Amino acid sequence: MYHAFPQLLPGGFAGVDVFFVISGYLITGIIDRQCAEKSLSFASFYARRILRIFPALIAVVLATFLIAWFVLSVAEMEALGTNIKGAAAFVENFMLHEQIVGYFDPGAERLPLLHLWSLGIEEQYYIIWPAAFVLIARWPSHKVAIIAALGIGSFVLCLATPAQDAAWAFYSPTTRGWELLAGSLVAVWRAPRPIVQAAPLAGNLLAGFGAAGILAAFFLVSSSSPWPGARTIVPVAATMALIATGGTFVHRMLAQPPLVFVGLISYPLYLWHYPLIAFMKLHVGGAVPAWTLLMMLGLSAVLAWLTYRFIELPIRFGAAPMSWRIWPLLAAMTTTGVIGIVATSTRGLPSRYAPEIRGSMLSGSETWSHWRRGRCLLVLQPASAFGADCAGQGGRPLLLIWGDAYGAALYPGLLHFSVQRGYDVAQYTASACPPLIGYTLDARPFCKSINDDVVLRIGRLKPDVVILDATWGHSEPVLREHLPRTIAGLRASGIARIVLVGPPPSWQGGGLSANVLDYYRQTGQLLPERTLFRSNDEWTRGRDALFRELTRELGIDYISVRDVFCNDEGCLSRIGPGASQLTAFDSGHLTVPGAIFLASQTIGDLLGPTRRRSP
Repeated sequence: MYHAFPQLLPGGFAGVDVFFVISGYLITGIIDRQCAEKSLSFASFYARRILRIFPALIAVVLATFLIAWFVLSVAEMEALGTNIKGAAAFVENFMLHEQIVGYFDPGAERLPLLHLWSLGIEEQYYIIWPAAFVLIARWPSHKVAIIAALGIGSFVLCLATPAQDAAWAFYSPTTRGWELLAGSLVAVWRAPRPIVQAAPLAGNLLAGFGAAGILAAFFLVSSSSPWPGARTIVPVAATMALIATGGTFVHRMLAQPPLVFVGLISYPLYLWHYPLIAFMKLHVGGAVPAWTLLMMLGLSAVLAWLTYRFIELPIRFGAAPMSWRIWPLLAAMTTTGVIGIVATSTRGLPSRYAPEIRGSMLSGSETWSHWRRGRCLLVLQPASAFGADCAGQGGRPLLLIWGDAYGAALYPGLLHFSVQRGYDVAQYTASACPPLIGYTLDARPFCKSINDDVVLRIGRLKPDVVILDATWGHSEPVLREHLPRTIAGLRASGIARIVLVGPPPSWQGGGLSANVLDYYRQTGQLLPERTLFRSNDEWTRGRDALFRELTRELGIDYISVRDVFCNDEGCLSRIGPGASQLTAFDSGHLTVPGAIFLASQTIGDLLGPTRRRSP
């Protein structure tokens, strides 16, 4: 419900926290009983986990890949390949963190396998916990205390994780482990202490509070709440209360056949629903109609039942010897991982497309490798992560780029001509951080401190030219407030020449590379070299006029990137020999050829007095 209609169930993502507690309880109960009976076999334990988890997961991941083959761009397919690898190795949570994809980030909901992060954490717990529990079981009278101490340690670690590492807290098994341990605690504590039988009234009250707590979490928290965190105690404790009790009115309601049926198909239902919703959002491009989302949920339920009936049951409880079922599943999961490796190593399987457009199917990684990400283009790192080489090679004149990823995209273009024209280039850029002193952004808490740090570095380096280059998608009041402050700060640092580089052409839809594909599918022809197809030129034109006004008022130079790429007939989509190279790989980030073209047209303006172009 949350994934389809978050406005109706804003805290529905807390269902995963409920799941973690249940999972910890069930698996620990199995291990605890087998330890007591001295019948625990690690081989048998993991074989049963494979039979439980692999069949539906393999089916859904392969189906997702099959759909993706026909509908995803190379960038999306490359990202999916990374997620398929993560799913096959049960490290999807780590993969998403490495991809710098927060669960609540804009656009994350379009990753078809985003939801498998939780399965990764569960499986990591299953790998580590059996051996750990065998050690704990050596002190039977201290099991509860040891598990409680481990859970408290994980919870403290979760609370101690800085806000800037919120994505790590969300995806890490060390900061999520306390939720599974909460279920484990109930498993070892509850067995000899049936609450309801001893105190029926207390059990009913406790179960009622548990149900109320879970519902409260679903409706009273939202994606803006720090999660996991102190508030996560509510659904976790509530689930513990429900598990610790039994036979109450709440349990009788939960035991009704329709809800039991949902429980039977819950695992494949969870696997199926998210890719279907994600593909629909990718297809529509904007808000998906409610009736379409309802259809996707209905289709998910049908596919979940079919998976349960014809894949899960025969494989999990079939008459064939266990080894005959385990080894094919291991081979199938290995094959799934290989598919992910191929999708990423080929940069999104461009061979899927016609030869005419194959060279235009860019994933973005062709360009990112030139941006010095994590060193001179910070993503989620603090300013201290800037590398020494970001300051250039010590040559003069020195052009210093200050901006966000759009500024990083300009760097390879300026670098290309640096030796020939005899100048040096410095780069201090940070993702989603415009070069505006005092600017703050909740999603990028380091922006202000990074910009303050860059101003200090500029004061020490004394570059001959400071180039302000960014997406510039911020509101006009923000620009009018922060840009004058920034210019004043640079001048106070002794900078005589400041050049603001305007926004490049921007493209609607999935970006320029995706537009090439869509245009080819519609017409059978290559996207024209100069085009307005899905161009966002009206916005760029308006922003261009605003910056002409602001830079004139502030007395700094302005370079219109739009003037370089666009005219009344449209904007350049392709350049180079035979117009074979795209100018951007997504909605606006310049490719290396695009950056070189821009630099070739503007380097004279940057090195000497800017020739202001007429409006």
